[in-house]
Parts: sequence; C-alpha cells; structure tokens
Amino acid sequence: MADMRNLWWAAGRMAFSVAENDSWRNQRWTDSLRRSATLLEPVWPKTYSGGPFNYALPTIALLLYAVPLGDEPEYVPVEDIMTALTPRRADREAPSLEDTIREGLTKRHHDVDDDSELSSLFRYVAEYRPPLAYTSTGFELTSADHWPGGTLMGAAAEWIDHTFTYHYMGRNSA
Repeated sequence: MADMRNLWWAAGRMAFSVAENDSWRNQRWTDSLRRSATLLEPVWPKTYSGGPFNYALPTIALLLYAVPLGDEPEYVPVEDIMTALTPRRADREAPSLEDTIREGLTKRHHDVDDDSELSSLFRYVAEYRPPLAYTSTGFELTSADHWPGGTLMGAAAEWIDHTFTYHYMGRNSA
C-alpha cells in the first residue's frame, strides 16, 4: 500500500501547470499523469525501491501529453503506448523516443530549453548519461548496479515494454 501512495504522491507532485492561462494544456498534462499512474499501479514493484521503473511515470506522461496517440490520454490503448515507447523496434530509421517527445512538446509551444518545470523534467529524463561501472572513488560497482549508458527515459521505456507486455498483453516477452 505504501508503494501505491508513493506512486500517486509522485504523480501529484508532477501535476503542476504547464502553461499559464491555458487550461487545455494543463488539463491534458493532468490527464496524462493520471493515465500513467493508473497503468503503472498494478505493476509497480513492491519489493525494491530503485531502478528504471522510477522514471516510468514521467516517461508515459510526457508521451501521452506530447504525442497525439488519440483524442484523450485516458482512452489511448496500452498497445499504442507500447508501440510509441519503442519506435525503433519496428523501424530502425524511426526517430528516438526522446526526439519524438521533444518534437511534440515544441508543437505544443513549449521551449524545452527554458526553466519551466515541464522542460526541466523532460531534460532530466532525456539527458544522455555515460556508462557507469565504478564509483567516484574508483570502487567497482556490483554488476546489478552497472549503468549501461543512455537516457533515463530509454531505460524506463524498456522496463515499461517488458512489464506491460507481461501484465497487459498476457504473454512473456522473453
């Protein structure tokens, strides 16, 4: 139960206004967060507190907000979300998830380089992080703690794809 409260608390913290005097964009952002948290609630890990799942909430919410997958975020099928989260699986020439969301935010008149909360959130999860195998003091991390490099959004999308495939699609993704 505490894990669910943490998920919804995080969603509530992210439910800030995305645009001054624009109730449509603010409502869409709130609806996107609600849909993201609703989809994640049944699969939210209860046995550990760290990992790529921590960035699944903003990844799905940013996707639903920025990319036109349907009329309203609450009605977008899970299959469409999964397809949009892994655009390069079907087409190696497709733009990355980060580029797709960046383009969608720009179309919604967001400056992804400004200091707004939405832009800061996007930059945080879309920033490339190099591989990590050692601590800052030179000690080697355990293999479970190695970071292969990439973006938090990309790592979250992989976790979402695996988890949603198993839970929502009813098949093993192995």
